[in-house]
Amino acid sequence: MVILIISLLLFLALLPVLLPFFKSSEESPLELEQDQLQELLAEKETVYAAIKELEFDQQAGKLSVEDYEQARHSYELRAISLLQRIDRLGGQRGSSNEPTEEERRS
Repeated sequence: MVILIISLLLFLALLPVLLPFFKSSEESPLELEQDQLQELLAEKETVYAAIKELEFDQQAGKLSVEDYEQARHSYELRAISLLQRIDRLGGQRGSSNEPTEEERRS
């Protein structure tokens, strides 16, 4: 009887450690990819909003030209990186969330 109780306690103690090895992933790779794509799209929108805010601050005289150019360059590099990652995940460049060429220039 004691051996049974010890075996049960040992099993219960090891269960949280061993469970991930026997449990299949709850989300399929496609769902994980979609989640990652949504996160990247949200981050892209945040970077675009930051660029717009930066432009507004520069026009309002809150930033020097040098600071504006340096910050804008940094945001543009981040946006390029995000767009490349979105493309690799299968994001479509022609989607409605994508800015036009004129929007990118401004």
